[in-house]
Amino acid sequence: MNKSPKVEELIHYSRVLYERKLLHSTGGNTSVRDGECVLISQTGAELGSLTENEIVKVDLDGKVLEGTAPSKEMGMHLAMYRARENAGAVIHAHPTFSITHSTMISEPTTDSIPPYTAAFYVRAGRVPFIPYHPSGAHSLHEAVETLASNYHAILLRQHGLLVSAAVMTDALGIVEEIEQCCQISITAGAKGEWLTEAQCRQIDEALGRSW
Repeated sequence: MNKSPKVEELIHYSRVLYERKLLHSTGGNTSVRDGECVLISQTGAELGSLTENEIVKVDLDGKVLEGTAPSKEMGMHLAMYRARENAGAVIHAHPTFSITHSTMISEPTTDSIPPYTAAFYVRAGRVPFIPYHPSGAHSLHEAVETLASNYHAILLRQHGLLVSAAVMTDALGIVEEIEQCCQISITAGAKGEWLTEAQCRQIDEALGRSW
């Protein structure tokens, strides 16, 4: 695939995710929207050394337009793009503390991450939780699809995070805020206190959003 600003954006932030240890080995996948198409990392690609030859172009129905095999988690990415008009980038990362936190939750919830910081709640807000599904499973992609129109960040049990945003730098920031709050939660345990419902509501009102 020829290099373009979108290709360079995808490569750069994929490598940043790896360098910041938000994913490991061949784990995780990334994508950016390019008009009515999506550029997504190839299945099995190591994001820390992603090249333009490991990027696949697909349409919003998942038809391959250029390249070989897209990530097996393509269905999650496309669910976000189809449901969220402002989504220009999607990250599926495997951050250590986020995955650890996910193992402590057993039932579906729409509020899985404690809002320890205002920065987290501004960027991520309410983060729903999806119980375990095998990686790449159609059932996982369907579960994401049911939440995508209402939430831009989702915690996947024993699997990681799925985040969408207008651009990659914003998506990365959301991943980092979630990972920090999960680390605080695990470190503080039951002793930690987070923002009150009133404080969260004040942020929601300032941003003009509801859940």
